[in-house]
Amino acid sequence: MARVVSTSSLAGLVWVPKDIQIPTTLKELNDWKPPMVFNWSPDFIQPFYKYGRSKLAQVAWSKALTRRLGENSSVYVNAAHPGAVATPLTKNKNHPPNIPDFVQNWRATLVNNVCWSSEEGALTELFLGVATDELREKQVRGRYFHPQSIEVTNSHAENVELQENVWQLCEGLVEKFL
Repeated sequence: MARVVSTSSLAGLVWVPKDIQIPTTLKELNDWKPPMVFNWSPDFIQPFYKYGRSKLAQVAWSKALTRRLGENSSVYVNAAHPGAVATPLTKNKNHPPNIPDFVQNWRATLVNNVCWSSEEGALTELFLGVATDELREKQVRGRYFHPQSIEVTNSHAENVELQENVWQLCEGLVEKFL
């Protein structure tokens, strides 16, 4: 039994426009401009939307691969969001000079007291990678999980056309390397 586990994020549910479109070419991917949100500058909001779309794409790709492999495959493909995890990246003290220290101290306290540890954040992916009996018995494939192995439905990722667009984009990006 083989497993493929894609690391996604809650951002794939939150930071995606209502009329989400996954591009099918690299040009479309790079030329995309996000919608306006709360009159925020597109330069400010665009990284959030790009991150959200990339995480949605990981769930959609996992579903597309599961469909291609078929229900009798010995390969189990799933996606998971590890949760808000306190890592060196989230604890980074090197903040922009225009953000006051008291704000950064508040953020650091929040990260240290609310976020999962790295070990806790890894649990869902570990479950999907090693729980062979349970995966097989419950046919856990083509699904999306949040921390501590809670299955979540991402309605955007259920869209088969979107899944196919992700697959087509990925195929186009790697075909010259195969």
